[in-house]
Amino acid sequence: MPRIIATQALGNGLRDEFVDTYEKIRNRQADSRLARVMDLGIGATNREHDFAYFEAAPHMTLWNRGSTIPEDGMGSVKFNVPIYEWGRRVKWLKWDRKDDQTESLMQMARTAGESAALLPERMFFDLIQGTTTTLPAVPNAPDGVDFFNATDGLGDARFGVTGGNTIAVSGVTASDIIQDFYLALNRFLGFEDGKGQPMLSSETLEAGVTIIHPLALTQAMEEAFIQKRQGLSTSATAVSNVVQDAAHTVNLWASPRLTDATDWYVFLNNPPKQPCFFMDREGVQEFSSMEGDNNSDHVRTTAEEYIQWESRSGAGVALPYGAISITS
Repeated sequence: MPRIIATQALGNGLRDEFVDTYEKIRNRQADSRLARVMDLGIGATNREHDFAYFEAAPHMTLWNRGSTIPEDGMGSVKFNVPIYEWGRRVKWLKWDRKDDQTESLMQMARTAGESAALLPERMFFDLIQGTTTTLPAVPNAPDGVDFFNATDGLGDARFGVTGGNTIAVSGVTASDIIQDFYLALNRFLGFEDGKGQPMLSSETLEAGVTIIHPLALTQAMEEAFIQKRQGLSTSATAVSNVVQDAAHTVNLWASPRLTDATDWYVFLNNPPKQPCFFMDREGVQEFSSMEGDNNSDHVRTTAEEYIQWESRSGAGVALPYGAISITS
């Protein structure tokens, strides 16, 4: 079984100026921007949960004199989200802990438990990419299809618009990105509520968007949304940035967790409902087995001490009208 290899930390006379080489790297906290695109406040009380909602109510329409009042109904939707167990154990020989000249073995081992804070972010990137890097399975949205899809579970155009909440990428230059950005804004405004009326208002878009993109697109993204490009004409007229001039708020998030070099995602900053969510059943708990524990048969028989961490949580996709993928 894997355990901490302490061989290089046992020699006499070792100096400790670099014992924090990895401890100083703060890569075990979720990105603060995650709260813009994922609901992190939904709790859990069981190993799975069923959710339900009514679809959009009908809208008022003309009632011709002499006729019966127009009638229409609305459906309802139910979907399920499971909770999973997460854990990690780190162990070492008790003699290695005692002989560790850096006196940092336990301190570094405990950083393994800090990685629980990354679970929501790791789950989020599984949800949007349809991967199982962290989650054992990726759930569908309540309408029966993936997070991003052109059609819903009935085969109809998702949200009443051709292409649904996915757009084919035009290219990887700044001008291509701006073109696709405006396609996404128009797509958001074209979404319908299932009763023939617009789902989102222009005011919703005024709160801006967050764009999550791969590292390979960082330069093109910054040229598209941040840089004020200067003209090269003989008149030296400044060329404006159309996105900035239109006062669109665009927050960029370059992530190494995106595996496709050309795919990117647009999330509304203030949607009526976040398109996905994290559910916390039990926060991280720490348990240990040490030589000094009177009930530790494991240490007495193997000379192995350990610390382990456990938590229970899951993630799901809500109706994702607040997000659009730009994918190849």
